[in-house]
Amino acid sequence: MEKEPGRRERRKLEARERLLAAARQVLAESGEANLRIGDLTEMADIGFGTFYSHFESKEALVEAVLVEVMASAAGAIGSRALEFPDPAETASFAYRRFIRFAADEPELAAVLTKLDAADDLFETSLLPYARKTLERGISSGRFDIVDIDLALLSVSAAAFAAIKGVLAGRIGPDTGAAGAEMMLRAFGLQHADAREIAHRPMPALEGRLARA
Repeated sequence: MEKEPGRRERRKLEARERLLAAARQVLAESGEANLRIGDLTEMADIGFGTFYSHFESKEALVEAVLVEVMASAAGAIGSRALEFPDPAETASFAYRRFIRFAADEPELAAVLTKLDAADDLFETSLLPYARKTLERGISSGRFDIVDIDLALLSVSAAAFAAIKGVLAGRIGPDTGAAGAEMMLRAFGLQHADAREIAHRPMPALEGRLARA
């Protein structure tokens, strides 16, 4: 049985959570350029020097925030997507919803794309839900995929590139439907079937990612 954390440990964890919350708020509202340790410690109601007992640098805090954001997004989107009985609709919804992340949270998405190993973080966040979807599609005969690992890598890379394209203004957030259609056709669906599924209305999500 794990030992309950003492008062000192609880206070330290609470202070760390307040720092993460403050950093996420600043990143989401105005981006990394406006992230200052002094402002964050004031928002979190802790001493300036205490910051370094939680994070070794501002960059480490930013990375921790993004890891948390991506885990939260993947959990919300992936769990909702897996509720669809058709794995093709699951894949379409998840792909389109992640593309919408760039429009819903542009500042956070912009910081994410500049992070070292950002593509690895994105892929790792998606992988558990995406693999379940592809395995379900293959076992049901819905998908015709020769190499599941290559398919996962390709979808993750395409989604991440699309997010960067939305941020750069090269494509619009609504082009996620076109990307989902291309993905489904690559998985073996017929053109008409893939197009109809990819352009269905997207159900809303609960919480911060609900805006669509």
